[in-house]
Amino acid sequence: MIKGSCACGAVRFEIEAARSMTHCHCVNCRKLMGASVATYVHVEKDKFRWLAGEDNISSYESSPGSVRKFCRTCSSLVPNQAPYLPFISIAAGLFDDDPGVRPRLHVFTSSKAPWHEITDNLPQHPKWVPGFEPK
Repeated sequence: MIKGSCACGAVRFEIEAARSMTHCHCVNCRKLMGASVATYVHVEKDKFRWLAGEDNISSYESSPGSVRKFCRTCSSLVPNQAPYLPFISIAAGLFDDDPGVRPRLHVFTSSKAPWHEITDNLPQHPKWVPGFEPK
């Protein structure tokens, strides 16, 4: 099992296996992470399990229909499932162990930070990956 936690350790989880890893450049993710890019690990729901702290999670609607969840103690983003995605997304920095996947693509490159240059050869999508946009 691959373990992860928030900054203070109140919220803990584990996954059996990761599905993929994505770099997101949208404004909301950049602001929530305080970085030029947000990296997420995606995992199937049946391969995810809370270990502690579910009662210490609050929610914030970052844009219409998109809710972010965070630890009430340290404010770290915590694992969440967007209603339009079939899997759980986890900020990669929350992992205590290597999640076993590496970035596969970039999304929302049309709104990337102007000072950030993408220097890898991963596929880039100006907005959503086709087929994964909100319905």
